Amino acid sequence: MNPPVSIASTDFGRLRQIAVQALFSRDPVGRFLFSELERATVIDVPAIPVVRLDDWVTFRVDDDQPLESRILVLPGQPRRCALHLSVLSPVGAALVGLRPGDRMPYSGIDGVQHVVTVESLEPPDGVISLTQRRSARAARPDDNHPNGTGPTAA
Repeated sequence: MNPPVSIASTDFGRLRQIAVQALFSRDPVGRFLFSELERATVIDVPAIPVVRLDDWVTFRVDDDQPLESRILVLPGQPRRCALHLSVLSPVGAALVGLRPGDRMPYSGIDGVQHVVTVESLEPPDGVISLTQRRSARAARPDDNHPNGTGPTAA
């Protein structure tokens, strides 16, 4: 049985558009993504943590493979293979909308069956996300000002 899929409301329209375009071009991954969107629940972003576009996901393909951490992106966005994962790749389509701990079966491009497991939604060790950087800056007092509140009138 497949796990539930929850799509962030801010991602749903973009994902649906990509899936429909892929369906028209007879892309088998597009068909899989479209079927996942059809059964998905659309949620508000802060409600529950799920795999989202433009965010980190750490996952394992099959139980015997190493962990991978990537940022899930739309096709056509600037990508680096070691950093980004297209939502129109078989594993990218399988990951979208899953929660940590979820396991999703999918077919690779070669037709071989795999299972992907979501391990974490945090950036990998040593990587500071934009959200983490903003939080750290907001919590740190400004060294140039005694009360840490910013510039004062002279």
